[in-house]
Amino acid sequence: MRPIFMWTYDDHGLIYRKTVLESGVTPREFDAAVRAGVLVRVARGVYLDALALRGLPGYRQRQAIYRAKCLAAAAAGPGDRVLSHQSAAALHGLELLSPDRRCVHAITGHSSHGYAQNRRFLIHACPVDDADIVVIEGVRVTGLARTAADIARSAGFPRALAALDSALHAGVTREELDELVKPSRRGAAGARYALRHADGLAANPGESWSRALMITAGFPVPKLQVRYILGGGDAAVVDCDWDGKVVGEFDGVVKYSGEFSGPGEAPAEVVVAEKIREDGLRDLGLDVVRWVYRDLRDGSMLERVRQRLRAAGLVVPDARPLPPSDI
Repeated sequence: MRPIFMWTYDDHGLIYRKTVLESGVTPREFDAAVRAGVLVRVARGVYLDALALRGLPGYRQRQAIYRAKCLAAAAAGPGDRVLSHQSAAALHGLELLSPDRRCVHAITGHSSHGYAQNRRFLIHACPVDDADIVVIEGVRVTGLARTAADIARSAGFPRALAALDSALHAGVTREELDELVKPSRRGAAGARYALRHADGLAANPGESWSRALMITAGFPVPKLQVRYILGGGDAAVVDCDWDGKVVGEFDGVVKYSGEFSGPGEAPAEVVVAEKIREDGLRDLGLDVVRWVYRDLRDGSMLERVRQRLRAAGLVVPDARPLPPSDI
């Protein structure tokens, strides 16, 4: 049974053990609530009410917990720090590919004395202009464009592409990003390469990772989010399209988790609807190829797509060694 207490929340919805104990709850009662899963720890002495996470799929829960961790660290750390990189992305709601959530990221505001890690922060040595800083929930963070550019300059191609895709999808302009990945900046070469291929039509980081692998393998770059009208009159938007011959669909687990189900629609019904949709695409003469995260990690997606593209008469290079992935 859930212990009944009147928790004391701060402006971010965080619960501080010290504040709760001062309100009259005993340490034993508080610790019992933690053990019972009523409270979820996000940092030392800082918790979330588990009700705030109820009903969310696992990846959304992890996002919410990390966001709370960033808010708690910002409140406890020096006031002149600016959250950046993955931590700024968490406050912006920017979707990333396999983000580093082990600690809270911040910048020094100058070009030295960075990458000093303590229990709360990973500090990056980065100059920052006031124009690149915004305030979210009372916390100073790098702006959306600057956040995506910083991640792109410090990450490998798939993660860089995902961050830039997400920023463009959120409304950042290519010109803004281009200004922030000038050749004079550290890591600019990789970021500029990723920006050349970035596309705001990518719907999620899994699609960005898929495209990064295809680009690295030398595949024809597909058009994204192409719309077809099926025989029954319904519209179907496909993730990838090659010359109206082959269409590709990335299936993230979230598609079947219930988050995108309609009112009263079970995940199994989503699977059936997807099968009907796929049959409709095949009826239009399209070859449909699907993949999931596992196929991206083990590289099997590339061979599957290569075979389908060649069968459709498209020129695709032979398999080539890909750089090792840490995703």
